Amino acid sequence: MPLAYRPQTSAAEPLTSIQRVMLRDLLDAMWREHVVDITNLAVRFHENETPEVAAELAAVRRRLVDVESAMDRMDARTYGHCDACERLIAFEHLEARPSRRYCLQCQPPTR
Repeated sequence: MPLAYRPQTSAAEPLTSIQRVMLRDLLDAMWREHVVDITNLAVRFHENETPEVAAELAAVRRRLVDVESAMDRMDARTYGHCDACERLIAFEHLEARPSRRYCLQCQPPTR
């Protein structure tokens, strides 16, 4: 299978109002969780400035920014559209990772 191969998926349906509410609730819960995590990690870092705690704090901050970006896209009515090709992203994929920005075809490889 060539490296450029991307599996074909059926077209996603637009999100329903119920799905939007569910996803917004998930994003809100994630946001609150990340804020608590950042607060706890900041206290740990203040007590013990280790590279490991700093890296963990930076990772949680990045996840918080991703969640806030998804919330902004939801407010702008662009949420659920791929940032690369603008195709709709399936609800199931958004439910699994509400801060998702790309469809399966455009998802950059993870490091």
